[in-house]
Amino acid sequence: MKEKLLKIINIIFDFLYNKIESVKGFKFISTILVIVFVSSLILILINNTIELPVYISKHISYNYFFAVETVFMLLLTVEIIEMVFVLAHSITDSIAKQFEIFSLILLRQGFKEFSYIELPIELESAIVPAGHLLSDIFGALIIFAGILIFTRMQKHKKITSTTKDNYSFVSAKKGLALIMIAAFIGIGIYDIVLYFSHNKTFQFFAMFYSILIFTDILIVIISLRFSHLYCVVFRNTGFALATILIRFALSLPHYYDAAMGVIAMFFVISVSFIYNKFMLNRKIDTGSINEDISCKS
Repeated sequence: MKEKLLKIINIIFDFLYNKIESVKGFKFISTILVIVFVSSLILILINNTIELPVYISKHISYNYFFAVETVFMLLLTVEIIEMVFVLAHSITDSIAKQFEIFSLILLRQGFKEFSYIELPIELESAIVPAGHLLSDIFGALIIFAGILIFTRMQKHKKITSTTKDNYSFVSAKKGLALIMIAAFIGIGIYDIVLYFSHNKTFQFFAMFYSILIFTDILIVIISLRFSHLYCVVFRNTGFALATILIRFALSLPHYYDAAMGVIAMFFVISVSFIYNKFMLNRKIDTGSINEDISCKS
């Protein structure tokens, strides 16, 4: 029964992965983003030049930068789906993708802040959004640099000792990824329904990161079946904590959100550096242990 379930999970996951993460899939997504961006600009132009019926115009912005916000929202959606797929292959790659998404959220906020600056620019009215803009873009820049450092540090050593254990662990992560995709689609549809029914919507990305926190903790617990080494447990738990810091950053006001993101980035880099330092010669996948530098379990 267990083997059949794992096989079904792998078939479904691999089918979706091969469809979305293929060259054709990326080209299709890129085409959709271009169409949405151009269509949004055209609709905003029409709304600014022609008096549309109220029931139509109230759903269309008058600000052209709304088109940028819309296409960035879709781009972030694509990045989240990619992150879910990456989760099944590597926890470290998944955490890197989380920071990529957060940095893009900061850049998206930067575009949004620029839309608040009226032309011609007046210093008094522009000083606050300009400050927010600088905070967002430089915070994103520092995190971008941190992601490059973090990814270069990764060794991608298996924590499982046998091929069978590795298959079970990866299959469990694939199952969680499928559940997350279903949850992602569900909260997305619910948020859209709230928007068009004129009810208050929730913070979509903050909600998803909340789900991601519990997913990361569940992966930590599942990983204990295959390795109870303190170093591995601490690293995986530390990465789960980094997700909490990102979620916290999404709820903070300007300046503090970027600062919290940078702190979270520094934290995962520190965890990875210390982990790699003490696990360099430990061959977990073969069961070979170097007692001088190994982490006691």
